[in-house]
Amino acid sequence: MKVPRPTIPTIDDLKRGLREIRWNLDIFVFIQLVVVLTIFILFLIVPLFRITFNAFIYGGSLSLRWFVEVFTDPYYFSPRIVFTETFPYIAVEGISGSLINVIKRPTDTGVETIILLVGYDLGVIPNTVLVAVMTTVFSTIIGFVFAFIFARYKFPGSEALRIILLAPLLSTPFVGAIGLKKMLTSEGVINTLFYDILGIMPFKIEPSGLMAVVLVQTLIFYPIIFLNAYTAIISIDPTMEEQAENLGASGFHLFRTVTLPLSLPGVEAGALLVFILSLEDLGTPIVFTGTNAEKVLTYQIFRRMFTPTGYISGEATALAMILLAMSIIIFLAIRKYVSLRRYAMLTKGGIWRPRTRKLSLKVSLLVYVVAFFTLFLALQPHIGVVLLAFAGEWGPTLLPGYFTLENFYTLFRDAAVFRSITNSLTYSITAMGLIIVLGVSAAYLVSRVKIPGIEALDALVTLPIAIPGIVIATGFFLLFLKTPLDPIINGAPLLIISYTVRKFPFTVRAVFAGFEQVDKALEESAINLGANRARVFFTIALPLVVLNILAGSMLSFIYSMSEVSTGIVIGDANHDTAPMTWKMYDILFKGLEGGLFVPAAMGFVLMTLQFIMIVGSNLLLRKRATALIGV
Repeated sequence: MKVPRPTIPTIDDLKRGLREIRWNLDIFVFIQLVVVLTIFILFLIVPLFRITFNAFIYGGSLSLRWFVEVFTDPYYFSPRIVFTETFPYIAVEGISGSLINVIKRPTDTGVETIILLVGYDLGVIPNTVLVAVMTTVFSTIIGFVFAFIFARYKFPGSEALRIILLAPLLSTPFVGAIGLKKMLTSEGVINTLFYDILGIMPFKIEPSGLMAVVLVQTLIFYPIIFLNAYTAIISIDPTMEEQAENLGASGFHLFRTVTLPLSLPGVEAGALLVFILSLEDLGTPIVFTGTNAEKVLTYQIFRRMFTPTGYISGEATALAMILLAMSIIIFLAIRKYVSLRRYAMLTKGGIWRPRTRKLSLKVSLLVYVVAFFTLFLALQPHIGVVLLAFAGEWGPTLLPGYFTLENFYTLFRDAAVFRSITNSLTYSITAMGLIIVLGVSAAYLVSRVKIPGIEALDALVTLPIAIPGIVIATGFFLLFLKTPLDPIINGAPLLIISYTVRKFPFTVRAVFAGFEQVDKALEESAINLGANRARVFFTIALPLVVLNILAGSMLSFIYSMSEVSTGIVIGDANHDTAPMTWKMYDILFKGLEGGLFVPAAMGFVLMTLQFIMIVGSNLLLRKRATALIGV
């Protein structure tokens, strides 16, 4: 058998290729490409390289010393394998704490039992991974089960209930976790209601430490799995399952061999995204300080970023490098592994109706009970925020002592609070304008321009999803201290830039989805009639995706408003230019005024804005809304 020889490009082939590149890369496209690349290289790639370089500097020279110190320090990595003289001749030491602590506390009427859910302590790095894994597993189980039920079964009120299950997406920094903490402590609303008043629970249950972080993150992130899995399941060609049934498959065998494999790409993409979001979460560990919840990478970077002399800590940059490596590996897995698992579906074309069946009354009631129980837990942070926002005082009682609007008046009366809110609005609106310009250009380039390396641009503009905010903030400090962009002088420019880069992917993915659904023949016809690419872009391409632009920019705006990591790190350098997320943190944990009520009112404002923006973007995009969290 002859092995075909590889074809060698001829001069004509090279000339043809160069002509095609010149045709695609005209002056308008070239300007778009240069602007997008300049912004991302200067404010994303360069800061990341600066962190990488700094992590390998010890005592003024290149060294692995920081990483050696981190991985040999039991505080960061405590498990150790030791050999023993008895079977199984090997053991693991260095694991402290316990999953559950039982506390007996005397009361006026006797003794009450409190089950404290804490979690084992394996050191900062294993804790970070373990929390992310547990959050991902629990979120995937909850999200996929609900996605399958609502995609395959119909029952009264199913559409309304499906939308309500997405309510946990309305999360607020710090206050959401504090709301949950208020609701679930031993003196909180849940234990007061079900133990003290109704007497249903035999003991009180209180999540704390790492287990509390897992609980909060699971309740916040399961809708991401739900959205991805639901879209994947309803997108399955029904003829695939019908053919399998004709061959004898049914029940769980049909689900295991056909339905599950065809929905796996969407489920896995959502699960890996949840893993990244769990890794980079800083707000929740801050709320549960004083417990082993502090022993995660984001919190340790935040606490150790500056040395006593005011310099960036080499230890913090080494930790940031480790966190960055974890996130990048997972991000690459999303793009590579999920694409490899993308199963082909043969169809004649057109739109099909997903296979659905009606549930019986008993099963429908069971679904309602499970869904409302999940929602009851998932909405505890939101209920807590609302009650705290309108509370005048709230001790160890079921509800606040009285309700008031005073907390909202404070938002306007207190000059520092009002300034932080106007700062956030100004920065987020400015960032949204930059995101629209850059995001539409990037989406157009990736979707329409066929030149070598364009796939790398797609990866670059999606990369911020995988970069923890605390890492970007660290890179900004390393790169821009003692420059005109020094955050100590004025934090506004770097906050706007960080919002632009961090929240860029939401608009890019939404606009890209719009371009992919627009027939390229419309633009090609205009070009053939003599219109240049700039005119085609502004008169044909943009009007066809204007709803996608609006929807994506709305989400970029609201997620900029609620940005935590860069907001509190950069905001702490100059309080006059700090955003509202920093002010919420300052009042809760540092400010002289203290208290939960004013930050809760700020959180309520953010939740309201989130609700308006998320509902609006979903109404604009309809079934394409999952493009906003796609990778």
